[in-house]
Amino acid sequence: MKFNKFNAVVFFCIFSLHATAQKYTPKVSRDSIAILTSRTEVLKSAIKVNDLKLAEGSQESDIEKLELKIVELRSLDKASSDESLRLSESLKTGNETDLKKVDRAARKAASNAKSLKNALEKLNKQIDKAEDIKNQIQTEERKLSYRDLLIIFMKNNN
Repeated sequence: MKFNKFNAVVFFCIFSLHATAQKYTPKVSRDSIAILTSRTEVLKSAIKVNDLKLAEGSQESDIEKLELKIVELRSLDKASSDESLRLSESLKTGNETDLKKVDRAARKAASNAKSLKNALEKLNKQIDKAEDIKNQIQTEERKLSYRDLLIIFMKNNN
């Protein structure tokens, strides 16, 4: 089989059709792509702000739970320290008091004081986390306010 001009033209047409079939021509202008890209960035930032607000809400609920626990622990601490004080006073006056009871009450008061101190430390850490999240929300909202899209359509007077 000889390779003549007709075969060369047919060969060239087939491969050129294949090459043009693979070519992508966008139906959207570059400006509209940039606008859509910036809109998606704004939406992502808004989603991030909303996620941070949800995290802040959960931190606030944890803080409220810890505050309730601290109120309970304070009442237990006060009751145990009053009991320990009462037993030690009765020991000083010479009333018959079991030393094991006094020791047990003193240990209970110390344990309650320690748990109250731990709960207060935990509350302070939780408050710091919540403040950190609030600061993150403020910075993200500030960034978001700078990125607000203002699209102005201008008439082309050509």
